[in-house]
Amino acid sequence: MKKHYLFLLFIVLQNSIFSQIITVKGKIVDSDLQGISHTKVVYSYRFEDYVITNEKGEYLFEIERSKLDSIVFKHYGFDTKTIYVSTKEKNNIKKNTLIINVTLNYHQFNVVEISVKPEEVFGSIEYSVADYEVYKNEKLVLLTYEKNQKKGSVIRLVDENKKELDAFYFKEETIELKRDFRGNIHLITKNNVYWLKISNNTFNVFQEDKPFYFKYVAPIIDTLNDRIYYSNYSDIFPAFNYLEFNKTDSVYKTMIAVIDEPMMEQYRAEFKFVDARTQLWAHRKELDTGIDKEIWVGAASFTNSLYYEPLYAPLFVLNDSVFIFDHYKNKLFKYTPTQGTVDSVNITYHLKSKKSGWEQPLIQDKITGKIYALFMRGGYTYLSLINSNTGKVSKTFKLFYKYVEKIQIINNEVYYIYRPFESIQKKYIYKEKLTLK
Repeated sequence: MKKHYLFLLFIVLQNSIFSQIITVKGKIVDSDLQGISHTKVVYSYRFEDYVITNEKGEYLFEIERSKLDSIVFKHYGFDTKTIYVSTKEKNNIKKNTLIINVTLNYHQFNVVEISVKPEEVFGSIEYSVADYEVYKNEKLVLLTYEKNQKKGSVIRLVDENKKELDAFYFKEETIELKRDFRGNIHLITKNNVYWLKISNNTFNVFQEDKPFYFKYVAPIIDTLNDRIYYSNYSDIFPAFNYLEFNKTDSVYKTMIAVIDEPMMEQYRAEFKFVDARTQLWAHRKELDTGIDKEIWVGAASFTNSLYYEPLYAPLFVLNDSVFIFDHYKNKLFKYTPTQGTVDSVNITYHLKSKKSGWEQPLIQDKITGKIYALFMRGGYTYLSLINSNTGKVSKTFKLFYKYVEKIQIINNEVYYIYRPFESIQKKYIYKEKLTLK
């Protein structure tokens, strides 16, 4: 009889233990040990109950010990992971709290292969296209040359039917076409800058003040409402600032400072290794200008070495926010005119670029505003969509041809210049429909 009571007591205690409410908590991280926010943590055996991780990747929920069986971790940018909790683990829970930390692997999205050949936008058997700009979504402004761009070029205005509307010849060496923040198109040559104004399907070409253009026009990146966004970037200095100008209040504001700190240390250290004559020259420059002698030597000497690489941390305006990709802090900063810097997330797509094939620049769709990272592998170009909320690369599109140039994305269509390898064909413009799945 005594044994019977002991057995009943054991059953009651066991049921009591397994009916207790326990707390399950932990943190979900990626391979870089960074917390993954907005992860769905499903803990009910019916897959009805779940919680969402916070900005740090942390989660917490309460459940009856007997109902705890498995936990599923879901995030659209990562592989789904399931953790099973055994009876032994449930029996060993201390202080009614179970801690489960999880590492999720990035999801490897399938590359979309397109079998249909790209559409030819423009091509000529007489000349090649060196650069182009799409004008009012239907016409093309082309920078063309016959044999050698250094010996002269022709800008051409072409309609949607490939009919040439106007042309203008330049005898000097041309470099590229540039569109400024107002949408105006400029031609950059070796010695000059020209504004290409189009009126009634005709070019009106105006020579600009080159120093004025590069000091006051080129640094302006974009506008948002009454704000102008620009930088004091220089390709011979490993640091610069992004600034905001409020046209209403005439107020200037520094948004963020970008610096490559390891590069800056080498840049300044160059002063110690140059000859005495160069050091003396730098001292005199410092006295004349107030600019540190180490900067003078770094700009004159270190920037010509194999170890120097100009900074790349682009800014994009998307909807009502400004996004800055700081590849040196490994952060994507979100900025709004009213609140300033409101958020930042980690970015990793640019790390280990030798393995991934990451290349500059990031490319923004001129109509939709979506931002894409560019990767080169085996000569092929891959465009990967960047999620502006998470900083993660989520989808990828592979271009049809190898070694394409001058990529632009306009309303989910990819434009580029291409000439078949070892072909007598001139450089043509092609486009492909950018389809991400």
